[in-house]
Amino acid sequence: MSDRDTRGLRVLVLLGTAYFPPFIDEIGQLHALGKYPRPWLLDLPGDLTLLDQRFLTKPPRVLLTIYRRIPIWAAQALEALRVCRRYDVVFAWGAEPVALSFALLLKLTGLRVPLVALFSWVSPPKKALFIRLVRSRITKLILPPPTQAEFAINQLRMPASQVADVPWGVDEEFWQSPDGIQQDMICSAGREMRDYETLIKALDGTGIPCHIAAPLIRGKRDQWREVLGDAGERARLPDNVTIGQKDPVGLRALYAASRFVVLPLHDSDTDNGITCLLEAWSMGRPVICSEIDGQRGVIDPGRNGLFVPANDPKALRAAIVDLWSQPDQAERMGAEARLTVEKERRLDRFTREVAAVIADAASRHPSRTRSRPHANRQ
Repeated sequence: MSDRDTRGLRVLVLLGTAYFPPFIDEIGQLHALGKYPRPWLLDLPGDLTLLDQRFLTKPPRVLLTIYRRIPIWAAQALEALRVCRRYDVVFAWGAEPVALSFALLLKLTGLRVPLVALFSWVSPPKKALFIRLVRSRITKLILPPPTQAEFAINQLRMPASQVADVPWGVDEEFWQSPDGIQQDMICSAGREMRDYETLIKALDGTGIPCHIAAPLIRGKRDQWREVLGDAGERARLPDNVTIGQKDPVGLRALYAASRFVVLPLHDSDTDNGITCLLEAWSMGRPVICSEIDGQRGVIDPGRNGLFVPANDPKALRAAIVDLWSQPDQAERMGAEARLTVEKERRLDRFTREVAAVIADAASRHPSRTRSRPHANRQ
């Protein structure tokens, strides 16, 4: 598909509701103010309509009344089915319940609409079973974690041509460290599959200041808090460890003040923590990461970071203390980490590759015409 055709592409974007608001278009405004990384989705060429909990596709009032009475993912899937023929392609970013339900509706109704889905984790048994059921209605499945792309081909029996392995990118312009910042601490960030119990045990008694940028959510189970604290909103922390969520600007300042970043993970076959890792690299900070299958091959040990055995406080402690005692080594590895981002993980490269997959999916359906009214770009 030519650049001209790509710019004219009409794309219905299915979005999950767990991480919004702020909504993608609002994040674009925050980025313009310097308060947020660039949202790559809005850099996709074409005429985008976002289908999130706001229902910008403007369903009739009677449908909105029905939608409010059913789970949001089901409402989004039904609305996508209602409007999908107005578009050249449907693109789902995450939003697995919405995308898979929509694919099932396509199968049940016999409709064939180009559907591109960008997922991170397809190997959980229930999800894998559902994907097998509806895979004939998924034109292309984008899976940035290589382990998950392998699973889709080898276990879900999807043709390699139906699976795209597009490595994640990071906004290297937002995530960059100013010169002259004193690096007198270390840090960690994120929530999903984090093994902060191991990190806290590793840090206890070292005196190395560390801030964990993670939210404490009331009523949300955290294994590390149950072990180290009272299973409530507090955990008994060493004097050198603090915890608390940061907004993007605060997190950027935290990375800048850190000599390196630690990413303690529970074992997983997907790339949990990849966002934190790429942000740290972009800031010129090496990463000490648990060696799990999902992060296989991401770090080049000794060059831009280090792997340590998962769930091993002694090994993690040794790695932290050793790298902390060698600031010149940490700085050298951090420079290599930034170089890795600039060469391989730039956000515009990721966006171009995703856009190419979407355009190719649309081009495989030549019967779709350009005569339908244009959707409003949101």
